[in-house]
Amino acid sequence: MGWMDEDLSEEGVWQAEQLSQRLRHWPISAIFSSPLERACRTAKMVASPHDLTVQKLDGLGEIRIGAWEGMFAEEIAQKFPELWRAWRTDPSDVQMPGGESLAQVNERAISALETVMRDNQGQQFLAVTHDVIVRLLVAYCLQASTSIYRRLEVTNASLTVIQRTSDRYRLRLLNDTGHLEGKFLAAARDHL
Repeated sequence: MGWMDEDLSEEGVWQAEQLSQRLRHWPISAIFSSPLERACRTAKMVASPHDLTVQKLDGLGEIRIGAWEGMFAEEIAQKFPELWRAWRTDPSDVQMPGGESLAQVNERAISALETVMRDNQGQQFLAVTHDVIVRLLVAYCLQASTSIYRRLEVTNASLTVIQRTSDRYRLRLLNDTGHLEGKFLAAARDHL
C-alpha cells in the first residue's frame, strides 16, 4: 500500500483487537507508531488498556513506493518489468521511481529504533509499523544483509519481539500470530 493512508478494514480492526487483548497484561511503558492511519489506529487500540498515548514516528512509516502507489502488482509488472522482477527477487538495491530504496528506509528505521531504544532503556515498549520496517529491523538485529528481506514473512497484526541486552540485539519472536489463530482455525474447519 505504501503511503496510501487507509484506515483498517473490518478484519484489520478484529486483528488489532486480538493483539490488544494479547498485550493487555504486558508491562508496556510506551507505544510508538508509524504516522499512517492504519498503524495509528492499531496502536491506539493496543495503548488503550495501558492508558498510554501513542507517539508517532516518521521513521516507522511504510516504504514510499512513488510511481507504484495505488497500482496492483500486475500493473507494476507490466509497466516496470525489470524493476518489478528485481523487487520480487532481491529488493536490496531497488528504488521505485519517485520512491525510496530499501537502503533509505533501512536508514530511517534503524535511526528510529536506536532513538527509541536509547530513550527507553530498561523498559518494554511497543512499535506499531509495517512489514517492510519489521523485516529490515529484524535483518539489522541479526546483523544480516537486507538481501534476506524476501526470506522473512511478516503478516498483519503479528508480533515480533526484539530484545536489546548491553550492545547486542536478540530476536525473541518473529511474526507470531497466535492471538489470531482462533479465527483462522474456525475458518479452516468451516471449509473442510
